[in-house]
Amino acid sequence: MLNSNLVDLMLLTIELILLILTFVTIALHRKEERGREELIEKMLQTAKIVSRQEYFNLVISSIQESSKEIAGLITGSKPSGEDRELIKKISWELKKASERGVKIRYLLPKSTDRFEVACLYSDSGANIRFHPGLLVSDVRFTIIDGRMLLLGLPSISGKDSPTKEGYILPSEGISGIFMNIFEQHWNESVECEEYIKEVLTDLYKHNQKLSKDKISLELGIPLKILDDVSRKLENS
Repeated sequence: MLNSNLVDLMLLTIELILLILTFVTIALHRKEERGREELIEKMLQTAKIVSRQEYFNLVISSIQESSKEIAGLITGSKPSGEDRELIKKISWELKKASERGVKIRYLLPKSTDRFEVACLYSDSGANIRFHPGLLVSDVRFTIIDGRMLLLGLPSISGKDSPTKEGYILPSEGISGIFMNIFEQHWNESVECEEYIKEVLTDLYKHNQKLSKDKISLELGIPLKILDDVSRKLENS
């Protein structure tokens, strides 16, 4: 009887603890919701909408002024026309930022048509990773030094739609929310070199006679990178 009462008491205690934890979780959740509502309200008050040209001008100037870290979730679409010069200018500023000791990380959709931008930015000193879940993302953003968020929006829904306009949000709180999103995706992503290995392995599996020149032309991967990755594949 004593043991039975003891078991009943233990079960009752466990139920009580779980009930308390449930109430605490609910309270914290409500507090978090209120905090998010306040941040959204603040965002609407402080956000400044800019045109496409102004947005990219701000991206470049923000890179120039960065001192600690640049983290971005970008489309990385294959550039064409005037966009090619814009991408080259951004990569040049990234190179100078990297030389200043700025930590640079970019996440791109896991798609082979993103290799050209990925390799260009990687050569400029950025750490590049790919994530399959970004294929349907309609939002692109860059966080500068954890204090400023540059949020880009497409003209129409779709992963290949160019940025039409942007929002500038000088807020550590909002930047922190987007940084959490970035870090979550970053931890689930694959490194640029690993993705190139994956693609090359698949290509050679179907056609071992494919020339590196053809692969470089089709995928936008520089021959030097193809040689390095191919050598590592042969040695693995």
